[in-house]
Amino acid sequence: MPIAKQEFENGKVHSTLEDEILSFLNERKDRAFTSQEVMEGLSYNAEFSTPEISKMSSFTIADFTTFLHHLVEKGRLKTKIVRGRMYIMAAGEISARCPKCGAEVIRPEKTWKMAGRPNKKGERLQLQIGLYRCPKHGAFRTVLEKQKIQSAPTNRVKRKKRAVKRKAAKKKPKSGAWVPI
Repeated sequence: MPIAKQEFENGKVHSTLEDEILSFLNERKDRAFTSQEVMEGLSYNAEFSTPEISKMSSFTIADFTTFLHHLVEKGRLKTKIVRGRMYIMAAGEISARCPKCGAEVIRPEKTWKMAGRPNKKGERLQLQIGLYRCPKHGAFRTVLEKQKIQSAPTNRVKRKKRAVKRKAAKKKPKSGAWVPI
């Protein structure tokens, strides 16, 4: 049954499905599961007995996998590919300490990724940053993860390469020109 746009906008961002998935994986922290195994563990079984039910089950599996991917992007789950299959685990609680009082804050309110400027080799540092709220001192940010990423050469790097090529071309004598020995 479709809903109106305003009802959608007023809806909750958090869902019971997210709680179910996280509790299932947190209870089994020492193991990793495929999306199909997580779905079966939550009793969301897909059935393929008739073509109509098979079609609905395929959409359900795709929606469920998309939801898992969304949880990975939010930092709630982590994934790895092992022997050609993607496995999912609970990411665990990401905690940080307040820089003023040292109190431990368990869960970030928001996380995001940000990339810095590239160095001369074209490498950039990608940071995952978390926004936490201390009960005494308010909001603070902290870096959760650092990762070097390769980026496309910037205009500055391209200009520098062109300048080096022009300089090298000027030093070469033209063919047939007299060169002193």
